[in-house]
Amino acid sequence: MPVTAPDHFGADDYAQALAISNDTDRPLSLHLRLPLRPPEATPPRRPGGMDPFEVDLARLDREMVLIRRCLSAGRRIQALQWVGSALPGMSLAQMSELIDRLEARFSLETGRDRDFTVELDPLATDIFALRHLEALGFNRLSLVLPTRRGRQATADRSAAACIDPLLDETQRVGWRSLELVQLIGPWCQSRAPLTETLIALAAMGPPRITLRPVACPSGLRLRHVLDAADALLLARGYGVLGPGTYARRNAALADAHAQARREAARDRLGLGTGGVSRLPDAEARNTTNPWAYAAALDAGRLATASGHWRRADAPPQVR
Repeated sequence: MPVTAPDHFGADDYAQALAISNDTDRPLSLHLRLPLRPPEATPPRRPGGMDPFEVDLARLDREMVLIRRCLSAGRRIQALQWVGSALPGMSLAQMSELIDRLEARFSLETGRDRDFTVELDPLATDIFALRHLEALGFNRLSLVLPTRRGRQATADRSAAACIDPLLDETQRVGWRSLELVQLIGPWCQSRAPLTETLIALAAMGPPRITLRPVACPSGLRLRHVLDAADALLLARGYGVLGPGTYARRNAALADAHAQARREAARDRLGLGTGGVSRLPDAEARNTTNPWAYAAALDAGRLATASGHWRRADAPPQVR
């Protein structure tokens, strides 16, 4: 049970938890969600003003600085999880600038323990972007497939035509893993579309497959969906990693288990709107409101909106 009510856990508590985490000196896993705000919340660029991306990057950099101040100098980022399907909203130069900021603020792992994952929309990604990301140090790729509407056979073939070259490219240059993430919604309650989709995914032969619920039905119905997926994908050579997550029963399955063990030994730092941080003694969550996030960073404080201490002898709450 948390010692503090979630909404009473604030930025000072999170900073204190970060400082305490230095005692264990665990490696770091950075989870970053971009863009920081939905398109409808992005202001148009004014003549002579800063590009909205530059404004967001400045705030993100400020958050990095505030977190870095709480951490001991030797702690290294072993894992980077960049989610949010940022392309096509970012240029290659902007991707490079983001990584430059990360390298300026943190020590980044360069050895075999490096797990740098980027999440992309395959319909808005090409081989050139993939090669650029590989040059920036990313070695794991997640391609997020949109939720279906109706049978969508034509759309499925179009997605496959985009995915196949990306899959070939990751194998050619030696990316450590490629994951297809299928968003599932109410359409999956019907067995025929679900089966058709899973067969199409397995036919592409990705090392990993994940089913991500989006506005899905009740927990019981979701359980039925996942049970059906387990049976179908097990029959096609995949092993079950967890609810809705699968890896081919070969080196991909061993790699997935090894990655999970490494991740369990890291402290998670969540940056950006809605970022979730998990430390040995506390858990913290950033505000999901882009305006509140901006206001906090502009005022020079972390954008922590909620959280709790994990242990009964937690430090007194900071006021």
